[in-house]
Amino acid sequence: MKYPLLATGGLLLIIIVSAYLLFRPTTETDRADHLIIGTAAGYAPFVSMNQYGEYEGFDIDVAKALANQLDKKLEIKDLGSMTALFVALDQGSIDAIIWGLSITQDRLKKVALIHYQGETDTSYPLLFWKRIPANINSLDDMKGKTVAIEPGSSQEGVLNKYPLIQRITTDKIDDALLNIQYGKSDAALVEPAIAKKFKTRYPEIQILDIPLAAEDQVHGVGIAIKKTNSALIEQIQNAVTHLKARGIIQQLEKTWGIS
Repeated sequence: MKYPLLATGGLLLIIIVSAYLLFRPTTETDRADHLIIGTAAGYAPFVSMNQYGEYEGFDIDVAKALANQLDKKLEIKDLGSMTALFVALDQGSIDAIIWGLSITQDRLKKVALIHYQGETDTSYPLLFWKRIPANINSLDDMKGKTVAIEPGSSQEGVLNKYPLIQRITTDKIDDALLNIQYGKSDAALVEPAIAKKFKTRYPEIQILDIPLAAEDQVHGVGIAIKKTNSALIEQIQNAVTHLKARGIIQQLEKTWGIS
């Protein structure tokens, strides 16, 4: 009568061991020849999924080029949102974040950001559907109205200075567009590159440029790495420098329409 119990116990042990081998934390030895990049789909033209379920976009191609330059195997982890990405970076389950992250003074206090694309932005686009209300000329005029925003974004940092503006948070940037299109929010505050993409696809979008204070200005787009990971910071910085010198990043900008 003990044999079925032993068999069941043996099967359970096999399942537990198999699960551990599959989901165990990646060791330093395992990671030595890997570059683990955190990102999130739904952020075209930086990151999205095509009809075949494959990741594509400017940032995906940059990640591939970096891994090739570093002679490492690329591993992409889709973590779904900005909040989850920064938690994973802090915990060490990813090496870096490549996700169209704006370089801001506030972010530079928390992580290292290696510039790889873009110039300094002194304004953010505030998007409206079909028309900009006649009495709206700045964020001060948006008191009591609703703005769609991505949680954890640099745009949210700007909006935090306006507590009387209501907000709708959207983990996917395309949802911000849907919110203004269907009247769930009055406007959406987004990245300039995203506004350009939306405007190309939807000419109904109207854009009001919101000037930024010096501390809120964006100095291009950066790759986020933990400040304590000095070796990887140096490796990525050198790799980006080589990719720029060879014109690879510039060509990818043209390919994905963000130059």
